[in-house]
Amino acid sequence: MAASETLRNNYLILAFFFLTGLTGLAYELVWIRLLILSFGSTQFAITTVLATFMAGLALGSIIFGRVVDRYPFPLRVYAIIEILLGIYCVLSPLVFYFVKSLYLFASPITGEATFRAGFEATQFGLALLALIVPTTLMGGTLPALVKYFASTNRTGDRIGMHTAVPYAVNTLGAVTGCLATGLFALYYLGVNATVYAAGIVDIIIGVLVFVIFGKTESRTHEEKAYYNGADTAEAGPSRSRLHLIIISAFFLSGFASLAYEVLWTRVLSLVLGSSVYAFTIMLSTFLAGIGIGSIAFAPFVDRCRRPVFWFAVLEAAIGFFALASVFIYRELPFIFFNLKLSFAESFWLFLVFKFLIASAVMIIPALSMGAIFPLVNRIYAEGRGTIGKKVGNIYFFNTAGAILGSFAAGFILIPLIGAQSGVVLIAALNIVISIAVMAYSGIRPGPRYAWAAGSAAVYAVIALSLPSWERLAMTTGMYVNDYGKAVKKASFKDWSFNDKLLYYNEGLNAIITVRSSGPDGETITYQANGKQEAKSEYGVPPGSWAVLGHLPAILHKGDTENALVVGLGSGVTLGMMELYPFKSFDVIELEPAVVEAAQFFSKANNNALVDPRVRLHVTDGRSFLASVDRKYDVIVSGVSDPWISGVSNLFTTDYFTDLRGKLNKGGIVALWFSNYRNTPEDFKTGLNSFARVFPNVSVWFHYREALDLVVIGSMEEHPVDMERLNEVFSDERIRESLSGIGINDPYDVFALFLSGDKDLRRFLGNAKVNTDERPILEFSLPKSLYRSVNGAERVQELLNSAEEILPPVNLNGLEPADFYLNVGKSFNRYNFRLN
Repeated sequence: MAASETLRNNYLILAFFFLTGLTGLAYELVWIRLLILSFGSTQFAITTVLATFMAGLALGSIIFGRVVDRYPFPLRVYAIIEILLGIYCVLSPLVFYFVKSLYLFASPITGEATFRAGFEATQFGLALLALIVPTTLMGGTLPALVKYFASTNRTGDRIGMHTAVPYAVNTLGAVTGCLATGLFALYYLGVNATVYAAGIVDIIIGVLVFVIFGKTESRTHEEKAYYNGADTAEAGPSRSRLHLIIISAFFLSGFASLAYEVLWTRVLSLVLGSSVYAFTIMLSTFLAGIGIGSIAFAPFVDRCRRPVFWFAVLEAAIGFFALASVFIYRELPFIFFNLKLSFAESFWLFLVFKFLIASAVMIIPALSMGAIFPLVNRIYAEGRGTIGKKVGNIYFFNTAGAILGSFAAGFILIPLIGAQSGVVLIAALNIVISIAVMAYSGIRPGPRYAWAAGSAAVYAVIALSLPSWERLAMTTGMYVNDYGKAVKKASFKDWSFNDKLLYYNEGLNAIITVRSSGPDGETITYQANGKQEAKSEYGVPPGSWAVLGHLPAILHKGDTENALVVGLGSGVTLGMMELYPFKSFDVIELEPAVVEAAQFFSKANNNALVDPRVRLHVTDGRSFLASVDRKYDVIVSGVSDPWISGVSNLFTTDYFTDLRGKLNKGGIVALWFSNYRNTPEDFKTGLNSFARVFPNVSVWFHYREALDLVVIGSMEEHPVDMERLNEVFSDERIRESLSGIGINDPYDVFALFLSGDKDLRRFLGNAKVNTDERPILEFSLPKSLYRSVNGAERVQELLNSAEEILPPVNLNGLEPADFYLNVGKSFNRYNFRLN
């Protein structure tokens, strides 16, 4: 075959491999999303799904690495893999529906309320069932293409290049897939359409490879048969020992790489936020560094005379640059704050600045990570005959290390020593790897000892000079909390240190803080990853969270046996519900640290957690609903905002349908819905998603917190019963609690009312709905966080559209004239309907 034709074919194969890198990342994002929707957003569930995905890749590299050595047509193997993978992906929505059905069947049997270990084993087994086939196929593509590119080179002296280029191209394709899926496809196409499109692309690529290269590869096989014989590399004890050292070091390097990714993600989530766009930027930045590093090092990898030496140097570079990046952590909040004041109105431009912030932390270490992979292949995979096996081995051990690294960072390092200290510790691991590898680099003992001593000394100097982790500054939540221009750029640093930190915990799922502010420390604020979730002044409960607890208990007809509370938060909602004669409460909280933080609101929440009726479950809401067969008279869903990735799953029609299925006859669901800077479309989408599930819906709010709504849904109509209201206010504890939030008599309850079912549905019209398949709010709401959008206008629009100013009322013999007179007084007192 002519050299020009070979070159042209190689470029075409690389183009195909770029596209399959794109589709591969799309699969990963979609499948992880689908499994988490079933299993819940717990750290264990997320890590289990990721580990299963990566385990399949590792297994595929081992299996297909050996296949391509025995079957001398690597492009045909690649084509078959892509066709089978594409077919599986087109069918994957059915596969995942089957897996979800199995999970719903098995969960009540092995549910965490019964047997935690069995519950987690069920999740792992079903994740394996769903992912092992496609991920094993995906893991086989790199060994196949490295084998192909090696077969096009007679001299056999460019194994590093033949690994670096396809690895880099595929990784950069993954970057494109991450951006395309995370920024556009899931929002505009939906979950299933995204995976259908990716599957069709893979099928087309597989067919094209067969059609274009079938005969060509046959001729190549005839010409290159000589090069598929025995391994031509030097063998012997010394080389075997070197290979063992290199593969062990690369295993630890994979451990460190994924540990860094988990740790950096935790750090950056405090700065960039927890939206789907923030996580997309973080992942794409990390992958871009790896891809660029590999392609940049490609021209040199086969020329360097001492590859083991350079492996050691690159490991040290990862450690030192990761360590050095810690110096900028404390500056990141202030950098972000300044950029936010100047550029936040332009969403896409601001996204570029977020990418630059993520790059400042990740990019240089990631470049070195990308350069190491082809270098290790140069060292380990010398010799032509078993190159597929060797590439597969390298990929397997690196991926196995990465799996353990992600577990260690998420479950050990962050909870025990924190993200910043975790980075410092993992950097030490890189230095240790570097020193160990340098011992086998072939340089003289003197320089080796100097390298070891110098590396250790430099590490110690940098580590000891690092600034402390500024807990107050890092958890200001400037990515969402609206400090505005009241806090000037120059004074933001001083202002951020004014509060007193009462509680700080780097939990499994988020960093939870409680801070006090004000002259006497009278204001207590609870934050998750810096975002304010609840605030209490002088022990007075937050109005909207208190209404969320009181209102469904007031509206419910008959006896209230049991209640479900999804989201503990400050504990205020639970505390208000405990004032009513429920016999039991199931309380769901995802983050264990929140349980501890709620104790700082004991005055506002009436020491809610000490009530013997409470059963606390530290898990995900959807996961719990799948694992129990109990039903409830009242269900309260009081979780954070739907623009937060993970939390967004608790604002879809699918979730609301799950809640409806857990209601007793006559039961009520109460939803806390934040209206912070919602556009008119998002406001209607959020409410319509709830209204589509429940035939009777009403909207309420608290006059002090007009941006936070309480939405009531039920299968039956629940008129406000005046006899019931008078009974409620006859209870001294309830009356005092309601008075504390400005509800002083039964008629004041009507001042909380915004819209009834008929008016609401007319207002909503044909608004969109937020579903698991089309998670509209998760993608649209973050775009409004920094724009001049006034959520209060949405409330006024809803109010102005209402024809009925009161909910259905059962007067129970009360004179209508007296009733309307007293309600009018309440309206005048709050100046509510007069704006």
